[in-house]
Amino acid sequence: MDKKAWIAVTICMILLGVQFYMNKTQQEEAAAAAANQPAAQQAATPAPEQAAAPASAEAAAATPATAAPQQPAAEAATIATLIGKTADGKEVARYSFRNIGGSISSVEMLGKVINTTRPELSQTNVLINSNPNQGIGTLLFGLSETAAPTFDNTVYTVLPAQTNDRQVTLVGQRDGLIIRKIYTLKPLNVGEDVIDGNAFALDLKIDVQNTSGQTMDVRNWGIYAGGMNRISTDEAAYYTYFVTLDDGDFDKYDIGEFSPWFGKKKERLLFTDGEQLEWAGVMNQYYASLIKPGNGSGNNAFYAAPTAFPLQVKGEKSDGVELALGIPEFSLSPKTADMPGGQKNLTFSIFTGPKLNLMLDGMTDEFRMLDRIMDYGIFHPISYSMNWLINIFHSWFGNWGWSIVAMTFVVRLLIWPLYRKSYISMKRMSQLQPHMKELKEKYPNDPQKVNAGMMKLYQEYGISPLGGCLPMLLQIPIFFSFFYVLQTAAEFRGAEWCGWVTDLSQMDTVFSFPFMGWEVPVNVLPILMAATMIIQMHMTPATGDPTQVKIMRWMPLLFFVFCYTYPSALALYWTTTNVISIIQTLIIKRVPIPELTKVAPKKGGKKGFFQRMMEAQQAALAEQQRQQQRNAQNDAMRRR
Repeated sequence: MDKKAWIAVTICMILLGVQFYMNKTQQEEAAAAAANQPAAQQAATPAPEQAAAPASAEAAAATPATAAPQQPAAEAATIATLIGKTADGKEVARYSFRNIGGSISSVEMLGKVINTTRPELSQTNVLINSNPNQGIGTLLFGLSETAAPTFDNTVYTVLPAQTNDRQVTLVGQRDGLIIRKIYTLKPLNVGEDVIDGNAFALDLKIDVQNTSGQTMDVRNWGIYAGGMNRISTDEAAYYTYFVTLDDGDFDKYDIGEFSPWFGKKKERLLFTDGEQLEWAGVMNQYYASLIKPGNGSGNNAFYAAPTAFPLQVKGEKSDGVELALGIPEFSLSPKTADMPGGQKNLTFSIFTGPKLNLMLDGMTDEFRMLDRIMDYGIFHPISYSMNWLINIFHSWFGNWGWSIVAMTFVVRLLIWPLYRKSYISMKRMSQLQPHMKELKEKYPNDPQKVNAGMMKLYQEYGISPLGGCLPMLLQIPIFFSFFYVLQTAAEFRGAEWCGWVTDLSQMDTVFSFPFMGWEVPVNVLPILMAATMIIQMHMTPATGDPTQVKIMRWMPLLFFVFCYTYPSALALYWTTTNVISIIQTLIIKRVPIPELTKVAPKKGGKKGFFQRMMEAQQAALAEQQRQQQRNAQNDAMRRR
């Protein structure tokens, strides 16, 4: 191999080594954390919280509160549950409500929502917001960027008369205020439509009433939207974000916001410069917890802070982020002998569930642009279409792996005309090899004249030198679109295909072997992908274009390195693409290729692309010759 080839191979090996090193580092960190698990669990145990519990819910609603007396300790406990169900009655989410703060302590994903057959993941349902100290819907006081806020530690009780299988009503008493919280499951049937995503959503109504004899001015309150971290050690930590929709613009922020390149590490952030904050929340790779204020219940402020949560699968700590929305300032009139105290009503919508593209799309009437949390970026139209198509096939096959295969077949079928045209173009270019050889022999030391001659040949025979690259250029955005689908779609988490592929969201490792202290995984699908790319490359006619030759030569290695440590679904997609391309090439080879003949030049009208290229080449060649003449004249004058 030449020098450039060795450089390319070295870079690829370095990249692969870095990926192995990162995987090894994560494994070592997970092992160390697991060794310290008992201590971590002890540290995560919530301390008793100071609060006052009314003797009963009814008494709390009628008794005026006094200002912050010394209150007995209370242990956090689950006091109610709600079950989110789909239209066919399938249970998919369990909401657990805690007494401290009157909030949702956790949301448990049930049954097929986990979408896994892996033993280590199927032993437990996925818990969203497994924060031992705060729950979704908890009030915060004193939102600030300079000091940590105070979380509501009021002990709430259940109002039985206003609680059923679709609604939980909690009431608590704090500093002269009676706070009533009503959590209600959203209706699935909205008009003639069934909104499947509403099984993971609730409405929250908060009634705050002043029972003191003084005016209450409420400032710098917030409501907790939840905390999020990665669910298991197999998932990527860098997909943990806090997100907002502000004036129609979707924004996401990673944990790096708290550790800027320059400056001191920040313990918290308070954003107050928004324009129209519609909703905000937190999300990881596959799940999200979001809150949307109702009319008059929100402002443009939101609070975010880094934190550490215990992983559900292996118990060690994982960096995460939590978020709270600001609540507008309001004032409550005092209670008098003739008039009850002032009251403020706040409303919110809560979504806590999996990132399923089609499900989120159906919820956009309630949460505008909610599907943007899939984070497809510039590839959103293509990624959305691919996800939609895969879901259609899954409804037929019931297997996500075969659904990917079917989707790939459809994509290749759609670009079949372009691929056929490209193959014929490359075949005709290969027929020009004798003419190109003559040019190189005629101008051995003048590559510019060779290029100009090649452009003239392309024009004379009506061949596009880019024709052979078009299918590849078209497939690259499709490839990265599917890559983004895999990074965010909860459908693939723990989903098996067949045989050794038991989780399409992870590598398809069959075994690992030790190498210089590393555990090197052997992943079958990326190897098959590289092999099929090489076969396809050898079946493709040589174009004679050096650029295309180099691209085709290094493409298998580059894609192999890229896909080796990424989800097996990505390698499955590209391997299937290669197999279908090989079959298509065999079919095309049976079709006779037209003889190479010159085409009549176009008369008048707009100049074609290759005519302009040839003219540019000729102009460059003429300029080069003039420059050479000027240089010769200058040299002659200097010698005189």
